Amino acid sequence: MKNVLIIFGLLFLIGCSDDTEKQTVDSPPPTEEVKEEPTTTDEQPTSDEHAKDETTTLDFKQFFKPDNTTATFLGEGNEFASYTEKTKWLSDEFVATMIDNGGAVTMKVYRVFKDRIDKVYDELVEGIPNEVVYPELSKLENAEVIETFLAGPIEVGTTFGKWKIIEVGTTLETPYKTFENVFVIEETGDGYVNRKYFAEGYGDVKTESIMNTDQNEEFIVTSTLESIK
Repeated sequence: MKNVLIIFGLLFLIGCSDDTEKQTVDSPPPTEEVKEEPTTTDEQPTSDEHAKDETTTLDFKQFFKPDNTTATFLGEGNEFASYTEKTKWLSDEFVATMIDNGGAVTMKVYRVFKDRIDKVYDELVEGIPNEVVYPELSKLENAEVIETFLAGPIEVGTTFGKWKIIEVGTTLETPYKTFENVFVIEETGDGYVNRKYFAEGYGDVKTESIMNTDQNEEFIVTSTLESIK
């Protein structure tokens, strides 16, 4: 009987040993949870993406001079190249400029959109400029577009009407100040080239006309910002 008990005990221990081994094989030890670190990149937006962002946030109202100011331009090459330009904001989207070159006074009105500026009025002014009555807004809202004065994106190659952006990020020295980040638009025709230089916060700060004469010489007329009051 004693021997039977010993054998039974041995069989019980062997069975327990087998169960332990099964648990070891079938249940691998738990692994520590690995937290994934957020991936970072040093890549910067491409120039095209940056240009698109700038175009999206660009305020085209900044391409005119402040309200109720008079800018004086110093001219070279022609007696009418020197002139004064008075800026008057008629509303949040319409702005008028009056240009007096000593021979005539011209009023121009522009409509400012988010992505462009259209000229909608261009007439000679009769009488004393300070007493001129500006066009009614109701008429301006229904006025036909004479031409697109400026359009984005502000990058080399952009075209609108007869004009094309040919330079960006240019430095321009004027009698008034040195401007940074100036961009240049150009219009070309048969025997002539016209250019306008724009600075944000001021609008056009220089105009340039280059004409070829019969003697194949260039005749250049420039008007450059001299002062703002």
